[in-house]
Amino acid sequence: MRFPKPRPQRLVRQDKRKHRRDVIRGARAQVMQRDRRCRVCGEAAVRLEMHELKSRAQLRGRPPEEIFNTANALALCSECHRRVTERKIELVAGADGADGKIVVIERRPDARAATPARSE
Repeated sequence: MRFPKPRPQRLVRQDKRKHRRDVIRGARAQVMQRDRRCRVCGEAAVRLEMHELKSRAQLRGRPPEEIFNTANALALCSECHRRVTERKIELVAGADGADGKIVVIERRPDARAATPARSE
């Protein structure tokens, strides 16, 4: 009995990349539908950006559906997203993840301890 020839690795990788792009696109649409405003400052920005609470690096090796979903992602304006990535503020989610309440913690450059700024 002969076995069929396996699919070329190049095509398998191509399919994985396409699937990942589709998952990201779908998650972004759901997050933008849920969050019409920035979840930190409340600004109704023209262009909101998607931010993952648990970074892609922390979830490396997991399926894209687990990384990019509404429980792990929220919408931020570009200014707040920049502040998060520069670690000037920290976002802490409750048990519901990004679907629930988000606490914003401001980091002071001169102090080691972070102080809660406000909660959504």
